[in-house]
Amino acid sequence: MPTLQDMTTSLEDAKFFNDEIEKIVRGQESGYDINLIRRYFRAYLHCWKAVLYFVRKEKGLNERQWKKWSDGWQEKFLDEDGIKSMKELRETRDYDTHKGTIVVSGEVAAGLFPLVVFVDPESKAKRELVTLTRKGLEVVKALVATHAEGP
Repeated sequence: MPTLQDMTTSLEDAKFFNDEIEKIVRGQESGYDINLIRRYFRAYLHCWKAVLYFVRKEKGLNERQWKKWSDGWQEKFLDEDGIKSMKELRETRDYDTHKGTIVVSGEVAAGLFPLVVFVDPESKAKRELVTLTRKGLEVVKALVATHAEGP
């Protein structure tokens, strides 16, 4: 049975990978290694999703029950951006380590500064990667802190 320590460890691991992504992304553009950023993001995503898995298992919920509970929890504890971020991260998949659906790319915003963007696999919308991963950390931190309360 997963414990609060398991959830906290996965949250801390996700934060570690987020910090590594930010070091690269907020550094010199010449230091960008999109493959390394993608790997860190895959690791972040694995740790992030582990928190959801541990909460679901600790609560003893099946898939249908989890969906209902999760939707209620999101409405109670998250803002609109948190709900959007949770959906985006939760639905992101990378089935194959060499050719997957996780896409990150470098772009220049307003011709002034470089960004690394995440491409949503469903909508193909682009979003700054570190904005998404930071919001994702807020979401799972809130989940760990409030999962016992529920919706």
